[in-house]
Amino acid sequence: MTVIRCIRHGQSASNAGEITEYPDTIPLTELGHAQAALVSSCFCKPPRLVVFSSFDRAVQTAMPLCERFPDVPVAVWPVQEFTYLAPHRYVGTSRPDRQDAVTSYWERLDPAGRDGEGAESFLAFWDRVESFLDRLATVRGHVAVFTHGQFLRGVMLRILCGRLGVEEAMFRFRAFRQAVAIPNAAMVVLGLSRQTAMVGPVVTDHLPPELLST
Repeated sequence: MTVIRCIRHGQSASNAGEITEYPDTIPLTELGHAQAALVSSCFCKPPRLVVFSSFDRAVQTAMPLCERFPDVPVAVWPVQEFTYLAPHRYVGTSRPDRQDAVTSYWERLDPAGRDGEGAESFLAFWDRVESFLDRLATVRGHVAVFTHGQFLRGVMLRILCGRLGVEEAMFRFRAFRQAVAIPNAAMVVLGLSRQTAMVGPVVTDHLPPELLST
């Protein structure tokens, strides 16, 4: 069985309520870097492969593990966050500034809708989730994947519910994203075989209470 340890990135500037520019360039905070170091310490032996998204906060979270096991191959996969708001509209804003637009997007429940240039439709996001699971079917052994909260929720929902039409997937995901908390640097283990796929709980045991954040 292939064991995939999925890790949400550490606390980012956006998570901390700071003003940010573009989604892919948001860095970790000092707390986020401390969380990333604790993630690395959880690995008793090297994984077979380290995967991370191209977004800066995921790369920075993966770096302590990569530095600890420099001989392990690394790969950038399209496991980046679901960016459904057009980035150019929200340069120089914080999470509270974007909340009305977020609420409006999820009220529409339009899988094919795009907010503008640089935004992703839910349809494209769900295709990425499916493609990720298909790609994992070609991997063997223990893999570490540094990803993002909404992408990880999409993977969990897909495994738990099986194949869904995109409209039903978006309807379920809207509730799932609010019901399932995934703190920064939390881990979720996936077990994949030819016959089945399993998803474990959201784990934060490696983080002391003073280093928990969302």
